[in-house]
Amino acid sequence: MALNNQYLILDPNLKRIGTLTVDGATKFSNDSVKMQLADSDTTSTSYDDDVNVGTNDTFDGTVNLNAQSKKFDHQGQLDVLQGQPDSDKVVAGNNLAYYDELSGHWYVMRIYSVEENNTAAVKHVTTANFTNLCLYSLAHHYPVATTASASTIQTAFNQCFNATGWTLDYQTTNTTIPSITIDGKTKASTLVQTLIQTYDCEIDPYVEIDSQGNITKKVCVVTDQLNNDVVYNEAVFGKNMTSIKRTTVSTPVTKLIPYGANGSTIASVNDGKPYIVDDAANQQYNPDWQAGLYYEAVVTANQISNSAGLKAWAQDMLKLYNHPRTYYEVAVTPNFNPPLGATIRFKDESMEPVLDASGRVIQRTISFANPYGNTVGFGEYTTVQVATPAWMEQYQNALSKAVEEAKADASSIKPVALTPDGNNFTDTTQTKRLILQAWEGSTNISSYIDSKGFIWRRYNTDGTVDTSYQQTGYLINAASNAVGTLHGTIEADYIQDDPEIKLDTTNISYLGVYGPDDNGAHSATQYMTRLSNGQYLTSRARDDSGSSDTMFALQDSKFAVQSVMLQIHGQHGGTFGVQEVNDTVYIWSIVSLKNDGNYMLVRFPYVAGLTLQPTDSRVQQIMTLKGYGRVNYDRQHDLVSIGYSDGSTDIIKASDLLAGNYNVLYNFNITDYGIDFNQNTYQSECLDFPYFYFAAGGGEAETTDDPHKVWALNVVHKGAEFEAYFDNDMVLPNLTDESREVETCNVFYQGTQAYLLVTFNTRVLEIDPYSAEKEKVYTIPITKRSAASVIDKGTINENDSTAD
Repeated sequence: MALNNQYLILDPNLKRIGTLTVDGATKFSNDSVKMQLADSDTTSTSYDDDVNVGTNDTFDGTVNLNAQSKKFDHQGQLDVLQGQPDSDKVVAGNNLAYYDELSGHWYVMRIYSVEENNTAAVKHVTTANFTNLCLYSLAHHYPVATTASASTIQTAFNQCFNATGWTLDYQTTNTTIPSITIDGKTKASTLVQTLIQTYDCEIDPYVEIDSQGNITKKVCVVTDQLNNDVVYNEAVFGKNMTSIKRTTVSTPVTKLIPYGANGSTIASVNDGKPYIVDDAANQQYNPDWQAGLYYEAVVTANQISNSAGLKAWAQDMLKLYNHPRTYYEVAVTPNFNPPLGATIRFKDESMEPVLDASGRVIQRTISFANPYGNTVGFGEYTTVQVATPAWMEQYQNALSKAVEEAKADASSIKPVALTPDGNNFTDTTQTKRLILQAWEGSTNISSYIDSKGFIWRRYNTDGTVDTSYQQTGYLINAASNAVGTLHGTIEADYIQDDPEIKLDTTNISYLGVYGPDDNGAHSATQYMTRLSNGQYLTSRARDDSGSSDTMFALQDSKFAVQSVMLQIHGQHGGTFGVQEVNDTVYIWSIVSLKNDGNYMLVRFPYVAGLTLQPTDSRVQQIMTLKGYGRVNYDRQHDLVSIGYSDGSTDIIKASDLLAGNYNVLYNFNITDYGIDFNQNTYQSECLDFPYFYFAAGGGEAETTDDPHKVWALNVVHKGAEFEAYFDNDMVLPNLTDESREVETCNVFYQGTQAYLLVTFNTRVLEIDPYSAEKEKVYTIPITKRSAASVIDKGTINENDSTAD
């Protein structure tokens, strides 16, 4: 098997399914793979802000000043022209494997996203973005919580990598024994970066592969210094260096003010002074040193409480900051390719000042398609914070950006008034709803404005303001004599930092797990509602003979199935509503009378053990719908939501529907809030007026193509409330399964506290049979923003922007 200039395509189970080559049947181009051991200092550093260091700062052994800069990362991308034999296999979720001659290792890279582009002159091209499979695996693993304890490097890394499928190969003489704490809520991908800094070590995660391209073992080397015994040939500009870039970060720190745990200082062991200085460095670099001025910075070591220890640590940190720091990035010829971690000497006599230095290679970028694009980076590290890799960060939130812009320039806010009931009155006793929205550019920011910031003013016939009229709020009811003279304005001082509602992800509760075959209620749970007595009613799609039936199951507070009911032609059961009247539970749902693609809104009682035919007299046929609809009942407000397959959603009074009237109170389309039916697996929805929630996400674990997410919006002013990732934004206990499909998104109350009820259909591994699936149940508290204090603005400014 040829090793060079190719990538093997592997499926999610790491089985070889194709090959990419530079000049073969399926070609690739523009590949670039970057691996790094540490962060380099390539931009100027501001010392106005505190610099916080790692989770532990008490060591036995030698401290490397650059240890805090250690960071392993391994990312890349490549282009594949579509229409080739294996082009369709370059998709998110598959993997690419490549061989690195310098290390003698195979590396597997997980494709986490793909982009498709085309121009008039070029066919469609797929750009694949990928990350080291080890990092991807660690990002989906939460190590078990441990209390603080002195830990060897082997103990700490074993706890981080346990149950990930990766074998650790220790090639280290590290003897430090810091105190390590694992909170159980931190991803292993974040923890491993902390351990790399804490133990001042480096890792190299690779795979062993057989002659058929099959992965036989996943190994992660833990070593003190990768390739520390390799001293590479001299690099000379014009010979084996084609370009060189030298970046120097100036403004050294010559006065350091350290803070320890709980704000402690070093004053008690430093002659009453809370700072230390380096006068020699100050005289060398600070032109104002004779005036007694220093370049100052603050550093914080949250785990050091002993003042003497804090001072010793600060003295070491000052050595790192007391001089200009330099980083080099070099483009090299294809035949000059030093391995990561190697030490090289490099020269450029044409530089001013002349370059003659040596350093370790801390970053390396390679390309098989264009080896002349290879680069290496080396130089002094700089202290950085452990952070989530860029490939896991959320997309830029346009809503938060619009809110910040509105705060900065209130005059840019545009008020928009809506009259959903029209403005024609049949008699003087009628009232009409008026809705006021706040827009910043093309973004509705209404959710970020307190209700008192939506101000309605009535104008007299002579154009003066009627000071006796005072109304605020995004929704008001206006009489017939007011509609034409009411104007709405937005008071920018009522802009808030948070939306009206958000999820309290620090208090997530794991309620339990149950199997799909409990007491004969087989098949996965599609939707769950909580009854007032603490029991649950769930739905399960049944399509045993193409009849598209729905099974409803009554489950107790521990999820044991008490009884079941089968609704013939009830369809998928992805969302339904529950209305409790006295001791009877009514289900709001749909039915296809002839199972022919025509749907009717229905209501019927839950009857244990019943097989409910569409023509059963207990089925209240309310009205024919305009298509397949997901139905939910808001028991707090006696409203019904009906969401259609194009995303359009209607909110209607239950009493109107029961009377045969389809009078839409509010309408919106969920595709306006970021969901894409071509990409996201839509799951369920829920109405808790004025808020509407909906969720999406397929069976595969965290993916950028079909992420597990929940959205919320206000149905009245149509402002977005939040868009939260179940994988990235919150820690769901015991949810480490490789297959975890979002199912339920429902709201229930305990007293005045609202909770989001969420269920996942899970399998430990994606390859597991469906008979092994389990349903996991969670609740997440929903917090409502506190009302803003009244702002006294004095007299009314009549030049404010208004909306008729």
